[in-house]
Amino acid sequence: MKIKHFQAFIFQKENIKMNKLGQGHVEIILSATLFIGFLIFVFIFLNSSLKSGKELPVSKVQDAIIDRISSDVGKLSVAVTSSNNCYSLGQVNDEYGTNFVETIDNQRKYTIYYGDFFDNNIIGKISCSGKPEDYKLGTYIEESIIVYDKILELKQSYDNNYESLKNSLNIEDFSFQFKDNGQEIQELSVKPNIPENVDVASKDLTVRVINNKAEIKEFVLNIKTWN
Repeated sequence: MKIKHFQAFIFQKENIKMNKLGQGHVEIILSATLFIGFLIFVFIFLNSSLKSGKELPVSKVQDAIIDRISSDVGKLSVAVTSSNNCYSLGQVNDEYGTNFVETIDNQRKYTIYYGDFFDNNIIGKISCSGKPEDYKLGTYIEESIIVYDKILELKQSYDNNYESLKNSLNIEDFSFQFKDNGQEIQELSVKPNIPENVDVASKDLTVRVINNKAEIKEFVLNIKTWN
């Protein structure tokens, strides 16, 4: 009888030990589950916060603004064999038109720009004189480029009738600023009235801008949008 009681005691003790081990495993599993759940919660929370910032329509605003202030500009290179030689565009005027401005790269090379925004006082004029001979016309190309005067028009619309401009562009609240060597170009920039406690997205773009004399400069365009 004593042996049986002893065996029962041992069995009960082992059973308690196994139960404790089982409870320990359950506690470890529960702790790991809670920890993983916490990490998932934090990840979702942070991700949603980041996502809300990214959802501000910077790209849409950027596309609308750049489309508004850009124009298609044609470009044709001309090379003469000697600095004493001249050239003619008569053979391509019918194809490209006469609404062009000449820029001088050096004594033997010129670049002709075609557009509808150039100064009327310099349109269609060629600087060289003499009989056109020994020259070569390059390939005509066309690109969309930001126009200085169109930026001025956009700024005027922004300052005078912001709501109408925003509706015509079909975008959220926005502002824009042009910089040259880190300095704001006030003539080409607006002063936004950004409310407090709103999400603001900002983007910088390096852009090329052409004026009515066919002079091209590189600026930084900053665009902001908020809601």
